[in-house]
Amino acid sequence: MQKTKRLSRRIILSFLLLGTVITLVLGLSLVIALKTIEINILDEILHTELKRFQQQGNDPQKSGASHSRSTIVIYSTLPNETDTIPEYLRNLPRGIHDVTHNGRDYRVLVEDSGGARYTIKFDDTSVHTREREFIRLVWICAFITLLVAFIFGWKMAHYVISPIRRLVYQVMAFKNQPGELLDLSEFGNDEIGVLAHKLQHYHEQLQQLLMREKEFASNVSHELRTPVTSISMAAEVLAAKRDLSAVEHERIQRIQRAAGEMSELIETFLILAQIHNESTDIATHEMGPIIRKVIDQQRVWLGNKSIEVIVEENSPLAVPAPPGILSVLVANLVRNAFRYTERGAVTVTLESGQLTVTDTGAGIDPGMQAQLFKGYAVYNPNKSDRARLGLSIVQRICERYGWAISFESAKERGTRFTVNFHQGSAD
Repeated sequence: MQKTKRLSRRIILSFLLLGTVITLVLGLSLVIALKTIEINILDEILHTELKRFQQQGNDPQKSGASHSRSTIVIYSTLPNETDTIPEYLRNLPRGIHDVTHNGRDYRVLVEDSGGARYTIKFDDTSVHTREREFIRLVWICAFITLLVAFIFGWKMAHYVISPIRRLVYQVMAFKNQPGELLDLSEFGNDEIGVLAHKLQHYHEQLQQLLMREKEFASNVSHELRTPVTSISMAAEVLAAKRDLSAVEHERIQRIQRAAGEMSELIETFLILAQIHNESTDIATHEMGPIIRKVIDQQRVWLGNKSIEVIVEENSPLAVPAPPGILSVLVANLVRNAFRYTERGAVTVTLESGQLTVTDTGAGIDPGMQAQLFKGYAVYNPNKSDRARLGLSIVQRICERYGWAISFESAKERGTRFTVNFHQGSAD
């Protein structure tokens, strides 16, 4: 919903921006037009009054003042005799001027004609007052326009976002119940409807793909269980013989451990391939016995290396997951530590809600660390670059149960993998 809220804000801001631009353009245009018309009218009045004054036969050589109207005063003087003109008008050059005196505004025309200087003063204080009232009215209209734009934008945003919001709700509901059918037929033939139909089509294809994957995993696991069971039973029969040498007995035990690992791996793949959280094993299992069993199974990777295996159980750790899942997770981490450590120690530490596997190996090359949990990151023995094997399975297990896995590694200083079981729970 955060996305739709942002989209709603963008729509509202767009309407506000449009309203602001229109208001500014219209407001400025009206003010400029008013000012232009006002100046033209006042200038025309001043020139008209001057012509009428001259046409009345007034002596241009006679200095004095003529009150043509209540708002207009005409001063007729010789160019060098300006004593009869008010002081604030005496030094004005030829042309039209705006003058303010004693809180009054005047539009003044200074013109030389027939050997005399004419100064026509028009009191436009009331005009400026009405001009300010008009500008104030423009501001009020601008505010009302922006308010209308905001309300209209909010209504329009709600109208536009409503089908998107419904689509988001349905997709979110499907996320919480992935096995349910996604019905988006209520949407029309507009762009949102096309998007909804495409989503539904994609969902149907995804459901078919998941079902095929689930059926494939079930079939493969069923087919694999038969030979694994046969291997286990044959190994038990061989182990029951009394005339076995120590070497033969050790080899049979390795076969039995490998068969057990394969069984656990098959169960893990089945759980990871499930669409629903169908696991009925919600009991917690102690990690200590599982770790000791896994270390005993994986010691074959140590060979003749001079490596000390340390298990530090700082606090009891019980995890709510099937023991097979936990065994596969620990086995992949321990196996990599055994394989890629030539000397030193491998330490498995149990703490409250956390499992740590630390080795003193050569470390992981920085160029491979970004691809470490990807399935295609493999180990190349001919290069110094290496990535741990099986970590994509570990990553999938952690994602399935809501755990978090992290690592720290430095060249020639070893690697530490940490699984935090308290990060969350599976969806």
